[in-house]
Amino acid sequence: KVPRGHVPMVTGCGKRVVVPVRLLRDPCVAELLDMAAQQYGYGQPGVLRIPCDAGHFRRVVDGALHRAD
Repeated sequence: KVPRGHVPMVTGCGKRVVVPVRLLRDPCVAELLDMAAQQYGYGQPGVLRIPCDAGHFRRVVDGALHRAD
């Protein structure tokens, strides 16, 4: 179950993660979403797929969390 205020995503290697919705406006996270749209299109069924490995995704999210504080 996904906590309220979070969005589920799957990285390129298949790792499932949940991200706070407030981070979606961060420029680095938005860049990953743009990459996903280019690779998979806007009509992805189900969970959002992000075309990068889990380590890179975690670094982007950690940076966004740091900037959001």
